[in-house]
Amino acid sequence: MENWLFGLLTFIFGYVTCKTFYFVRGARLSLVMMRASHIIYLSSLIKAMEMMSYAREIMREHMLKSEKTSAEISSFEYRFENEVSHLRIRSVEALQSLHPPVFRQMIDFEDWKGAMEYLSTHQEAVLKFWERDDQ
Repeated sequence: MENWLFGLLTFIFGYVTCKTFYFVRGARLSLVMMRASHIIYLSSLIKAMEMMSYAREIMREHMLKSEKTSAEISSFEYRFENEVSHLRIRSVEALQSLHPPVFRQMIDFEDWKGAMEYLSTHQEAVLKFWERDDQ
């Protein structure tokens, strides 16, 4: 009888230990993936803003060639800067709102400036993500 009880207790201990290690490993992997998703999200926003900047320059050149007034050009510049500013604010707010309250402490930044500091500290991961294999 004792052998059977000892075997059952050993099995239960092994099962609980295995589940615990799987849980800890899964939690660690989830946190790593969450941090990686923050880096990819922010770097994608930077790439989008870079493309927006190129588009602004092309539009400004087009406006100059088509002899638009300086008021129209400055109005375009003002609207563009407002859109970029709005994108910066809303992107960080959207990222924060998508996280449940338990995981909000995993976000290492509060605003756009903090997000850029976070991105610069993880610059190596960003460059590795965006590097191309065909070069």
